Amino acid sequence: GGTMSAKTIAYFDKTANTYDDLHGDERVYIRALEVSWPFIETLAPQSLLDVGCGTGRTLRWVANVSPNVKLFGIDPSINLLERAKFSTPDATLKVGSGEHLEFPDRSIDLVAASAIMHYVDHPSTVISEMFRVAKKAVIISDHNNFAFGSKKAQRIRMLLYCLGLLGVATFIKQGFKKQGYTEHEGWWYPYSLLNNFAQISALSDIVHLIPTGRATAGLGGNILFSQSHFVILATKNGAVT
Repeated sequence: GGTMSAKTIAYFDKTANTYDDLHGDERVYIRALEVSWPFIETLAPQSLLDVGCGTGRTLRWVANVSPNVKLFGIDPSINLLERAKFSTPDATLKVGSGEHLEFPDRSIDLVAASAIMHYVDHPSTVISEMFRVAKKAVIISDHNNFAFGSKKAQRIRMLLYCLGLLGVATFIKQGFKKQGYTEHEGWWYPYSLLNNFAQISALSDIVHLIPTGRATAGLGGNILFSQSHFVILATKNGAVT
């Protein structure tokens, strides 16, 4: 299938005109760019691809901070891309899937994904494609669902995860659906960026794991249960000399 289910794309097409209002409080994703950009600047990127660029939030931020970076964006929602074209007219934008990036190997210096992994069908496939296309680095910011909910819910979630039953339990809880739905988020998958850490590490030279949200108490203050959002900035082999 595509990087997002048809109903997810339909949700984004439907909410395109109010997307920034619905998702305007997602400060953690701008924070992800702010905290990682000093590292990124040392790589002197000349080009950036934003996978799942939506209305162009990441592209706009980069254009303001580093106006000489050549910008590219893909998204499966035509309506969101129309908004992005209006706000970032200098970016090269096209309809596309994160699972099949139509770019050559090592063709873009920096490949980014902000808040899309909990919407896609196969995060590991999207990540491997991002690393294939990236020449210097990959930056991904997203959820860590182990930090959500009460301490009791966290204990139950971790126990089910360790037993290999979390996927089944979540499927039942969500009414025998793989995706959950909220008015604010639309259709989403329960997801933790930390679950893809080993894959990212294997594809990288250096991995920076940076918390972007404010920590909560969680279970004993453990980072897995107290940090609900992260950004991973991973440099590729040979990017840093």
